Amino acid sequence: MFRTPDRLFRVLAIAEAITWTILIAAIIARFERAVLARDADAVFADYADDPVAYDLVPPLEIHGARVTDHDGLRQWFATWEGPIRMTSRPATVLVDGDLGVLFTLQNMQGIRKDEGKVDLWFRCTLAVRRIAGAWKIVHIHTSVPMAIDGSGRAETGLSPN
Repeated sequence: MFRTPDRLFRVLAIAEAITWTILIAAIIARFERAVLARDADAVFADYADDPVAYDLVPPLEIHGARVTDHDGLRQWFATWEGPIRMTSRPATVLVDGDLGVLFTLQNMQGIRKDEGKVDLWFRCTLAVRRIAGAWKIVHIHTSVPMAIDGSGRAETGLSPN
């Protein structure tokens, strides 16, 4: 089937890249299920020990244990009535050795106790590193576009449709 070792190695490298891409993309699916279940432990299961976050909420940069604040996430879950649905557009995944990047658009829907119905699209980028054989989130960046009219207002009403 394979006439040269080079061809075999190329096929194996492609198969490995496809496997890593699938494993990295699965991180988002597990996250969505964990949010729906309101399971803080599962939400943070794929994070490295010392992640960095550029999140939708202040401050601009969050490090380490503050990123994976289980109690804070549980308190946030308590501000919602009923299910919190997170869905993502098909993600783009790039892999090079032990480093991967995933980017996608995510949608969060539900009912906030103090705000009512929420339907928010935002950008999500994950930097992941293969640590002890498992892909772990070392950086997460979530954001919404800003109006460029001088108002400083976040554009939270956008959708990709």
